[in-house]
Amino acid sequence: MELSRPRFDLGLLTNQRESMLTFWRDELGLPVERELQPVAGVNQYKLTLMGAVLKLNCLDTPLQRPAPLNGLRMLLIADPDTEAPRHLRDPDGNLVCLVPPGYRGIASFGVHYAVSDESQFHHFFGTVLDLEQIDDRMYDFYGATLSFAWSPDAVAGANDTAGVGFRYLTFQVMDVVETHALLCARGATEEKPPSGAHTATDSVISFILDPDGNSIEISQRPDLVTAARSARAL
Repeated sequence: MELSRPRFDLGLLTNQRESMLTFWRDELGLPVERELQPVAGVNQYKLTLMGAVLKLNCLDTPLQRPAPLNGLRMLLIADPDTEAPRHLRDPDGNLVCLVPPGYRGIASFGVHYAVSDESQFHHFFGTVLDLEQIDDRMYDFYGATLSFAWSPDAVAGANDTAGVGFRYLTFQVMDVVETHALLCARGATEEKPPSGAHTATDSVISFILDPDGNSIEISQRPDLVTAARSARAL
């Protein structure tokens, strides 16, 4: 998998634009680098997150509350001012954990999944995504981390991408068609094939599913591809 930007982006859905911006931008200090409308009825704020992006998708249409459970349960952020793990919740109830840099191998940030079958996620992260395992149930994703643990309320195929909360990851790649085909050949489940019709932006994107049905967006953004090629030519 050839990335145009290392690490992964994290997308969440909300109806609470102002209070969520106050929490993520003002309280946690994640600057807004861009605002756009990827599809009708959605304002997306891209907040800088340690070399990646937190996508705050503010929907006009009311979202289901309480939200259906999703496998993405927690965002962990390395904070040099934090001496011990500290748990916070944003206005929608999404769980954020600030940790000392290096805590459990977290140098920048990571996400934690509740899963129905740990062996399937070891296979998905280690074989399908071809990531390095750095702890018992943790993998390195180009400087960020993906971790997981079995949970009795994690049910394969029961995830809903339309509810409030953390809903998907995004991998920014050099070639979405090539990457999508590679991951599906290794065993990923296709959710949507590569297309420019999924979004009103100039990106070409696709979607795959992990073993429990959590969505992963594969994105080919022209500006990131051009920047990556220029950097490699230096």
